[in-house]
Amino acid sequence: MLGESDLAIAPASDDASFRRYFRVRRGGAQPSLIAMDAPPEKESCEQFVRVAGLFSAAGVHVPAIHAQDLSQGFLLLSDLGDTTYLDALE
Repeated sequence: MLGESDLAIAPASDDASFRRYFRVRRGGAQPSLIAMDAPPEKESCEQFVRVAGLFSAAGVHVPAIHAQDLSQGFLLLSDLGDTTYLDALE
């Protein structure tokens, strides 16, 4: 999906679980993406995908899932930005 040579990858956020998130910035004016790595023996991406679908169907703004490999524990998501809900509320 990315197929680009001009990529910058950096940690995106910390999580209290085994999941890791990386912000993938692509060349040009394209929006960045979030790569989620969740070791399948420790975390289930299937639950994330299911809950994201339920929230989306209810009209809640959630990251779009652009690509997935559930057996390897990888998701490629739209990037909702750096502002956390707590920061926005304060």
